[in-house]
Amino acid sequence: RIEEVIGSITKTLEKEKVDYVIVGGIAVSAWGNIRTTRDVDIILLIKEKDAGGLEEALRKAKFSIQAEDIRDALNEKSHFTIFDDLSEYYIDGKGIYNENDRITLERRRKVSFADFVFYVASPEDIIANKLLFGSEQDVKDAEGIYARQFENMDMAYLEERCKKIEVYEEFLTLKLRVERSMKEYFFS
Repeated sequence: RIEEVIGSITKTLEKEKVDYVIVGGIAVSAWGNIRTTRDVDIILLIKEKDAGGLEEALRKAKFSIQAEDIRDALNEKSHFTIFDDLSEYYIDGKGIYNENDRITLERRRKVSFADFVFYVASPEDIIANKLLFGSEQDVKDAEGIYARQFENMDMAYLEERCKKIEVYEEFLTLKLRVERSMKEYFFS
């Protein structure tokens, strides 16, 4: 069912010409270890003046949100919640509030899932951001992505990104731990 929610929200955003990038658990599942989640975390490039049109489009697609909630969140640089009327899933939305959000949106990647295509954050940006957030689950997510995408990532960019957001030491620790585990797994 969550795939239907992702398909519906992303198709609606694309129809409304709202640039977006999915982050959080869904993005982690796209590149790393699959994990359960009840929400879709999404960054939107939206202006306050466009909130009314977005509300109307989302309502037609069976989502609940108030334009005022979107405007308030954009003003406060916080999150807003879009509820799926047909399930228990919800979308946790936010605007572009800093350079990190902008870069994550600019470097988004298309992935296909079920019978549709949508945008998620790049594996490099997810790893860097997860290390910045720093919870135990965030680090596990980053490790899973690093291990699964090891041969497909732009390592120079990943290192540069980690330096820029001041998590390079954490990245080196993760890199050492994951690469050691990979060697033990493949060469034992």
